[in-house]
Amino acid sequence: MHTDERREVTRLRFYLHDFIGGDSPTVWAVARCNLTDVLPYKFGKFLVLDNLVTSAPGLDSPEVGRLQGTVVMVLNLVLTKGEYEGSTLSILGRNPLTHEAREVSIVGGTAAFRMATGYILTSTYFKDPAGVCNVYEYDAVVYHTNRNVLLSHRR
Repeated sequence: MHTDERREVTRLRFYLHDFIGGDSPTVWAVARCNLTDVLPYKFGKFLVLDNLVTSAPGLDSPEVGRLQGTVVMVLNLVLTKGEYEGSTLSILGRNPLTHEAREVSIVGGTAAFRMATGYILTSTYFKDPAGVCNVYEYDAVVYHTNRNVLLSHRR
């Protein structure tokens, strides 16, 4: 972590577990247009998700939060465990899963990440041949308000 008087930089690595099949999916189709099947990348299909986020790629790794939102990459990372428990990051951008590496923007945050901006580099860590659970690696660089500045304003 880098700190100056008003801003901090925090680097996070986490893993998203995307259950698209099986008994307990975490991704659901809620709408589609009648052209979805003929358009590239299933454009027009609207999916929502509530995915487990862990500190390592294994499903038995410690939970650090949930990634909730839509597959068109309007997401909120809700940190539920650890040092940043109760904080969120708002993520926006295009995430074409067919590309090896992708980049999306951090456009906001709360609590420890108040006034956050930054970016996330993401890649597919594991693609399940059975199509049940894919794992994605996220490397985030977060610029946010220095916690000491936040505390000094409360006094």
